[in-house]
Amino acid sequence: MQFWKSVFGVKQDNRKALLLFLGFFLLYFWLNLPFITYMERNQAVLLEHSPFYGAPFTLNLFNFDPSIYYAPQASVIHPLINYLSAPLKQAASMTWGNGLFLGIQSAMNACGVVLMYYYLRRNSYGNALSIGTAAFFGASSYQIFSALIPDSYPYAVLIILLTVLYAQYCRHQQKLGVWPVSLLLTLSFGVTVTNVATAVGSLLISTLRKSRTYLMACLKIAGVSLLLVALLSGLQFVLFPGSSWITTWQHNIQAGGFSYVAPFSFAHHWKALYSMIESPIITPHLAMIDDSVMAFVTDLSNPFPLYGHLIGIVVIVLTLLALVTGYRSREVQSLAIYPLFGLLLHIVVGFGLAAFNYDMYLYAGHYLFALFLLSAWGVHRCGGSARRILTGAIIACAAVTLVHNIIGHAAALDTIQQVYIQIGSASLQP
Repeated sequence: MQFWKSVFGVKQDNRKALLLFLGFFLLYFWLNLPFITYMERNQAVLLEHSPFYGAPFTLNLFNFDPSIYYAPQASVIHPLINYLSAPLKQAASMTWGNGLFLGIQSAMNACGVVLMYYYLRRNSYGNALSIGTAAFFGASSYQIFSALIPDSYPYAVLIILLTVLYAQYCRHQQKLGVWPVSLLLTLSFGVTVTNVATAVGSLLISTLRKSRTYLMACLKIAGVSLLLVALLSGLQFVLFPGSSWITTWQHNIQAGGFSYVAPFSFAHHWKALYSMIESPIITPHLAMIDDSVMAFVTDLSNPFPLYGHLIGIVVIVLTLLALVTGYRSREVQSLAIYPLFGLLLHIVVGFGLAAFNYDMYLYAGHYLFALFLLSAWGVHRCGGSARRILTGAIIACAAVTLVHNIIGHAAALDTIQQVYIQIGSASLQP
């Protein structure tokens, strides 16, 4: 396939990509293994306090659910997730349990770092900027924690990044492949339904042109995508009786959709911006805010260190630089759709704000990567000495983020252990 040839066509890039993959796979696995060990050693005690219906993953972090363990359930929010979750749950029960998910999701998140690197290199960005940006993204708190928790988010993020990379290919080649796009749209819909909107937007912006051929390609893609969704939805009734998203969509919207919606109030919700932008980059201090569900979330009363705010400011300023200077660029527009849709969904519509104290952190996977890619676009656009200085700033931010998050990840586990001891579970083993 020409797409894969274009991605892997430069051997030097492939070698660097392999090193990035191995480095971040080992990082995610190494940092998260103590959490797995802690849960295994204290499973009986932790299960007593877990809100996850007896699932073997027993830590409630940032409001993530270990939803893969809920197989074969599906919902209107994750319509076809049981095609993924059911075999993974079975494999986990037959092998290493949470350790299997850690291995798979560490590999997937490391692949996400690699896809970002290839995206930047296919844009002819320098190695320093490409590696620095990919490493900055890879070192982010969200990438580390999402490798641990058996939820849908790491799978959704990988599909999003693959869609962004394919949209870049379509933009460069000025063509739209019917089957690749249809498969990407079906996967986006199946794992997280709202992601199909940003996938369509990114692909359309990247390729939009006035021609009969293009219109016919779009109609074919719509038809094939709908056919695939219909076939998979029908097969769901056979493979997972009683667990089809079609039969439960009204209940899911009421219980898992509207119940999370609240109107945005700056006075009440301004701290939510921390957990939407800064916390997913720089690992925050944790606090347990509800002992009935043992919810460990961003401690909004414990501010980030100054360098944490500076890193957040660097990302925001570079993103705004790209949006202001490149608002006419199709690439900038196709990337901007992700944070803008996140803003629309979570701030304008208010999805998640009804429970924002339990964290908005988990939603960041749907747009965080775009902030890094837009930042790199803004840096590359500068040119000359400004580009070199800003590339250095990106690399410095990546290094500081990595060091902070290694320390912060261990501190998060310490906080969890101390809280369980304080509530009377003194028999817990570290």
